[in-house]
Amino acid sequence: MPTLTDRADRHVVIDRREGEYLCFPDVVFSDERLIVAYNAAEQHVTPSRRDLLVRASRDLGQTWGDIVRVDVRRSHCPRLNKLPDGSLHMTSSNVFQHFSKDNGQTWDTRKMTGFAHDMLDRVIVLDDGSWLTTGHLHRGTEPHPAIRQAPTEQMVYRSDDQGEHWLTVSVIARERNLVLCEASLVRLPDGRLLALLRENSFIYEPMYACLSEDEGATWSDPIPTPLIGHRPTVGLTSQGLLLVTYRNVAPDMGTCAWLGTPEELLGGFRVQGRHEAPADLALTDEGLRIHNKEDTAPPVRYVLRPLTDPRSATATLEAEVRVDMAGDNGCGLRLGTWWRIFPDRIVPDTEDGGAIPLAPGRFHTLRLDYAHGQVALSVDGEERLAIEVEEDCAETRAILFGAPYPFKDNDVDATWRRVSLSTREPRLQRSYAWSWHAGQGMPDQWALDNILELKNDRHAAAPDFGYSGWAELPDGSFFCAYHHGDGTDPEYSPLFTSHIMGTRFRPADFEPSLGS
Repeated sequence: MPTLTDRADRHVVIDRREGEYLCFPDVVFSDERLIVAYNAAEQHVTPSRRDLLVRASRDLGQTWGDIVRVDVRRSHCPRLNKLPDGSLHMTSSNVFQHFSKDNGQTWDTRKMTGFAHDMLDRVIVLDDGSWLTTGHLHRGTEPHPAIRQAPTEQMVYRSDDQGEHWLTVSVIARERNLVLCEASLVRLPDGRLLALLRENSFIYEPMYACLSEDEGATWSDPIPTPLIGHRPTVGLTSQGLLLVTYRNVAPDMGTCAWLGTPEELLGGFRVQGRHEAPADLALTDEGLRIHNKEDTAPPVRYVLRPLTDPRSATATLEAEVRVDMAGDNGCGLRLGTWWRIFPDRIVPDTEDGGAIPLAPGRFHTLRLDYAHGQVALSVDGEERLAIEVEEDCAETRAILFGAPYPFKDNDVDATWRRVSLSTREPRLQRSYAWSWHAGQGMPDQWALDNILELKNDRHAAAPDFGYSGWAELPDGSFFCAYHHGDGTDPEYSPLFTSHIMGTRFRPADFEPSLGS
């Protein structure tokens, strides 16, 4: 994956202060200035305050001027955009909007009415002059086990009086087993509207997209994308491509960007992985060798397409692998539960599963078949064990291979020759198939070739990084503002530490890496 993480010349700290949790920025380019808006609080969860701050740069983000404090009682995730008349518009909640005619130096705050949903997106101005935006909420308070929270609903709103009053238009998405939220809207070159939504089940479901051909009145069913992330910001570049910045919550976390066509964004799930130490893995004549020598070695793991609704879904996961050495968390397959693989046995993570012996020193073909809450293990073509798992449960949905747990005891010497996955989702009328062998390159080669990492933050808690906004600059480059926890800092404290950063990047930065 191409990365700018260590490119100090590309990054700037926009605001960082001890004791302040600075977060959730957006940015806009207007009259040769970058204007960024963000929140200041004392912590991530239920802060006593969340101030709204604005700062401007006259040199394309290299230095930043004085902080402007916007007079609003409470803010959450501001969104900025430039209106057709050249003024700036910002929402800071579902109650207040703000206008500026002097590039963010002063703001006129006005009250809005009509919203039941929150976490609003940037407004889209339609051809008739009306405004469109979207927000989400959780329906109810009781979680159901497939998503571990109450279901979400993403709603479209329209205003005919420049945001003073809003009326509901349509539901973009409301799916029992998907936590679809935090949508970002963009108008495609062909006139359709595209909504890109966060998925929040935390089992590596991708972000989903929905399309509208009638100005948001109706929407397609959710379409899986190749990106695994939160709080996307999608927009159209001057070259007619889509650019997305987002919090990457695939196994190797950070703030990332993707650039491509609508067809590529709607292209479905792609495998993503974590392999932070290049020396720990290598493509050999025998297969992909993963070799971690130390108990605390970084994990190597790959996430495959999860089951969305295990009540009706079926799946087959098959791998040809030889394990020469493995600590407690070194090696495994996950379907229904983790199946830990050692040189001489395979053991499911269940109380009564038992151990199935393996002949050491040779490759074995391991096959897992899931249906109706049961997972059956076959070794070299012979069924050896079947276990029961919860049918309507988030823990049943994730599918991975590699290190079962990414924290410690990941010592392993294993060679993976091939892995394949096929799933059927009758309720969603969807089938999926993926097959990989070592001669094709890395299992996550698509991600390595197509996703640009702006700043890695794999050691921080997910809430502490990655909410972002971006703006295109006159030379065709981009500036992304985002919050960053800096999890490697000795002073980092999860959910209490975050600051605002900016990164300058170019289309050429998306050129494929050499595989790590």
